[in-house]
Amino acid sequence: MTGTDRDTTVREIERRAAAAWPAALAEERDGWLLRHTPGVGRQRSNSALPPPPGPGAHGLGAPGIGLVERFYGERGLPARVQVSPAEEHGELDAALAGAGYRRTGVTAVLTAPTEKVVVATASAPPLPVRLTDTPDPWLGVFAELDGHDDSAAVGREVLSRVPSPAAFLSVAVEDRPAGMGLVVADGGWAGVFCMATAPERRRTGVAAAVLAAGARWARERGADRLYLQVERDNEAALGLYTRAGFSLSHGYHYRVRP
Repeated sequence: MTGTDRDTTVREIERRAAAAWPAALAEERDGWLLRHTPGVGRQRSNSALPPPPGPGAHGLGAPGIGLVERFYGERGLPARVQVSPAEEHGELDAALAGAGYRRTGVTAVLTAPTEKVVVATASAPPLPVRLTDTPDPWLGVFAELDGHDDSAAVGREVLSRVPSPAAFLSVAVEDRPAGMGLVVADGGWAGVFCMATAPERRRTGVAAAVLAAGARWARERGADRLYLQVERDNEAALGLYTRAGFSLSHGYHYRVRP
């Protein structure tokens, strides 16, 4: 893959991910994607995605940062920028750091051929993975396993509006939620989201079983590539995804104005 092809792929992934995890309000201004979801504290729901750098790029300097600050200031929120891909936005990152924006949420974006993941997870435990094409009653599993204070708001404001086709996956063991995941297909790609396992069921193959079912579903929908986002310090998840055939596409982090 040439540098230009890679850049295009990275931008496609970020835009697909933004569509798969829809903000209540999303506006394009001077190349920036400005996202806001009331009641939701997650960074991806309330952050600005910058335009691509390079010759002719506009909006990445002080005027662009001012635009972001006004957008979030009008909504009573601190300005937050998703510096993605981090490898290509060094100048923007330095400008934000110089303005006092703190760095948080360091994340790796991984990709893999769907068939490779299907083969690599074929030996996952044969757990009964439930798959539905709508969030109900999966949202109950999400509320129990998600582990964040804004889970109810995320279910109401984000997950209830995830575009189709989507697969809401869950595993129950002894009538208790054991694991979950979400896969959203879009134009030959499928994004993997919301992977979580109950603490007492970790390292028992639950996550591998969910990932295997999600990969098979994506293949059936014609998605021959998968992507996912995982925080860099989540060593257990990184190990699972590496064993399943994923490799690094790019990284990102957030910069938040104090």
